Amino acid sequence: MLFFIPVVLLFFIVLSFRYLRKARKLADDMKKTEMSFVVDTFHELVAKLKEKEKELEELRKRAEERAEDVESYSDNIIESVPSGVVSFDNNLRITRANSSAIKILGLTTKDLKGLSYDEVFNEPLKGLIEKQDTVKRAEYLYRIGDGISRWLGLTISPLYNRKKEKIGKVLIFSDITELKDLERQIRLREWLSSLGEVSLGIAHELRNPMAVISGYSKLLKKNSPEEYQKIVDAIMDEIKGMDRIINDFLSFARPVNPNKEQVNLRELITEALKPLVSSFNQIIYTEDIADCRINTDPVLIKQAITNIARNAIEAMEGSGELRVLAECVDQGVRIVIEDSGGGIPEDIKEKIFLPFYTTKENGTGLGLAVVHKNITTLGGTVMVENINRGSRFTIELPIQ
Repeated sequence: MLFFIPVVLLFFIVLSFRYLRKARKLADDMKKTEMSFVVDTFHELVAKLKEKEKELEELRKRAEERAEDVESYSDNIIESVPSGVVSFDNNLRITRANSSAIKILGLTTKDLKGLSYDEVFNEPLKGLIEKQDTVKRAEYLYRIGDGISRWLGLTISPLYNRKKEKIGKVLIFSDITELKDLERQIRLREWLSSLGEVSLGIAHELRNPMAVISGYSKLLKKNSPEEYQKIVDAIMDEIKGMDRIINDFLSFARPVNPNKEQVNLRELITEALKPLVSSFNQIIYTEDIADCRINTDPVLIKQAITNIARNAIEAMEGSGELRVLAECVDQGVRIVIEDSGGGIPEDIKEKIFLPFYTTKENGTGLGLAVVHKNITTLGGTVMVENINRGSRFTIELPIQ
């Protein structure tokens, strides 16, 4: 009996070791399983994070591309508009200027970014940019170069960011020179029409007493002593001069009915200008005239072109360069006459088409007035502007 007790104890001890070994193995297997689960979960999370990172990167690229597209679209709009657009920061340094602004202002510098406003603009724009935050629909005459000015229609507005914080101001302007010229010509046409109706009656009334004075002067010359003959001759010369002025004015004020016909533009201008220019040896004459046919009154066109050219030659005092360019386009005919006579002062530019307005000692003041009348009678326009070395007259006529 005592023999079996150690055997039983040994058996239990062996069983205990086996059990402990299995338990330890089971515990190790469980730890391995938990560790494997944790590792697998970690790898899965890392993989998902990488996928999300790729998605975020893709979204970021799309957002950047969209922002670039929006910016590019805005740039295209600003660059495409015919108006000048210039933005400034709070220190009045230029942050942006489109190509139309550079063209209208006559600047040679392509990139204005970073320049101060007073390095680019002249008065009155310089003062407006400096002192005004808001200007609505204003019009100013702006000098862009030596003797060259432009009428600008402009607005100035504060510039804000998305947080409604003021970050500067923006200037938007357009060249309205042609519009102002057209308005001036319309007013002049209306004024001349009214003036002509009144003046015709006055001129006829003046001719009657002048005829009486002329008759009595002839009688005085026959019956007066020799010492008074010169006085009577002077009176008759003055009457002849007054009669000539009245005849010129009647010719100007009397309505004209155009007699249109098909003519060659090059032949028409050449016939009008070659005889005039050939009498001035020191005038350099150049032309670029299209060989095309137009329907117009050749007499009215020749008179207008000749008067402009004669006025240009007188401005150059017989020495300089006269350039004539003419073309036929779909909308009509454009004739440009340029000279190197020094230009027309701004204070008289609006008066040169008025009858009897002249700066010449012996001028009648009807030359350019006749030009305006002839061209407007044909349904066209005539505009004048100063260029670098002189003046430019531009005649535009409709096809019909």
